[in-house]
Amino acid sequence: MEQTPKANRVHIGFFGRCNAGKSTLINMLTDQPVSLVSEVAGTTTDPVSKSMEILPLGPVVITDTAGIDDTTELGTLRMEKTEEVVKKINLAVYVLRTDEEPTADDMHWLGLLKQNNVPIALFINEINAEIDQENDKENDKENNIENKTDVSTYVETHKGLSELATVIGSADFTSKAKRLELLDLLGGLTPLDVEGDQTLLQGLVEEGDTIILVCPIDSAAPKGRLILPQVQTIREILDYKGLALVCQTEELPAMINSLKYPPKMVICDSQAFDRVDELTPDTIPLTSFSILMARFKGKLQDLVAGVEAIKNLKAGSKVLISEGCTHRRQCDDIGTVKIPNLLKKQGHTDLQLEFTSGGAFPKDVSQYDLIIHCGACMLTRREVLRRIECAVVQGTPIVNYGVLIAALHGILERAISPFIDEIKG
Repeated sequence: MEQTPKANRVHIGFFGRCNAGKSTLINMLTDQPVSLVSEVAGTTTDPVSKSMEILPLGPVVITDTAGIDDTTELGTLRMEKTEEVVKKINLAVYVLRTDEEPTADDMHWLGLLKQNNVPIALFINEINAEIDQENDKENDKENNIENKTDVSTYVETHKGLSELATVIGSADFTSKAKRLELLDLLGGLTPLDVEGDQTLLQGLVEEGDTIILVCPIDSAAPKGRLILPQVQTIREILDYKGLALVCQTEELPAMINSLKYPPKMVICDSQAFDRVDELTPDTIPLTSFSILMARFKGKLQDLVAGVEAIKNLKAGSKVLISEGCTHRRQCDDIGTVKIPNLLKKQGHTDLQLEFTSGGAFPKDVSQYDLIIHCGACMLTRREVLRRIECAVVQGTPIVNYGVLIAALHGILERAISPFIDEIKG
């Protein structure tokens, strides 16, 4: 893993009307041609994202959205895509122009960002670099404003802007003169719902601890590499100055027996839960990468609470199985093959199963009797929290792969024991 995972980056969305200067601003802030710039309205259609580094924020994902006043035939669909971006980002940059008045659409979208608690940097594109001093004086008299710059007058005239925006900056977006100033404003914001200082193993590992990671290599395992949660866990153990020992399932007893002292914990792939449970002495704590990820992203207690719904499944029950990534399906894919088969073995037959992947997740989940979600290693914490909240608000139980598999194998209590105080709290 050479780069910061996309899910662990700060996601910044850029919003505004067609030709407001969003793409020009992105190119100015990043100091590279990230977005296509054109005088033709509607050049940016669907949201376009790019991972990069922006100091002082560090690793980020920048998303350029379609103009909010897009009146083309596909405009409605594009606005739906833009609404999805609002619910996923950690910071927002909203762009206005000094030569255009804020519209009702502008105020609507600024209000929507505010409603979703997204910190907003309002950046104003100084279109008119040359200021007519006489006209300025007349405008100041009419608005009872003294000695205001053109941008200050603009903001003061439209008081609602300062109430909605977290910070306000301005510049001629075609110039790099104020680039650092705007970056400092953006970097001064506190992103919404990021992992921050929390880690996968927070409170579980100390310096010198030995952790055994059980990583089965089957046909679904990516060739020549480990999956992201496994890599992240290894890295964190190293950060804590612990010892990470990696093996496959059947090698676990030999590894445990080779140690002078028992390991602090065994962490396994959820698909191997039943066998690893058999091979791991009861005195050694056991959990899975998926459960660690659920805790890392937040709301483990809600996912554990959803287990009760499994008992109530019957023929005809509607179940949504949702993947956060879009990998190519294997013949023994966990979401579409292994979990449905495991449910059948437990007597849950004739279920109505539906599947989603990647960014797709229904707005209305009230129709489902249960949602089974993946570990969400490819989704941001904000997106995971949104999906869980969506389910909880609509009264639909939700579990994740690790919680479900542990419950079906009768070892959930053991799998969540390292976090039991957090869950009860």
